[in-house]
Amino acid sequence: MTRRLRLCPACQRPLPEALIVTGPRRQRLVNILADRPDGVPVRDLVDLVYADDPNGGPLTAQRSLNVIAHRANIQLRPQGYQIKSMWLGRGARYRLTRIAP
Repeated sequence: MTRRLRLCPACQRPLPEALIVTGPRRQRLVNILADRPDGVPVRDLVDLVYADDPNGGPLTAQRSLNVIAHRANIQLRPQGYQIKSMWLGRGARYRLTRIAP
């Protein structure tokens, strides 16, 4: 049996292995970012993370996303990954990156 790398269909980069964090929103955030190596715009990410909330999430959903990402990073760093913002302000994209050992 051989183990095949999962590759992104768009850019052919390897997708990360299954990452585990606590909390359903944090896990959803990590899963979304793991499936999109090119990153996700903050506004789209808010919609995806709070998709099951009938009210669309808190009023300051972008700010709460920062907190969710910060707390997920605490659990992701021992696994060798972290969530980073590619730039700040409008149009910012969150991305899951591998930390160099």
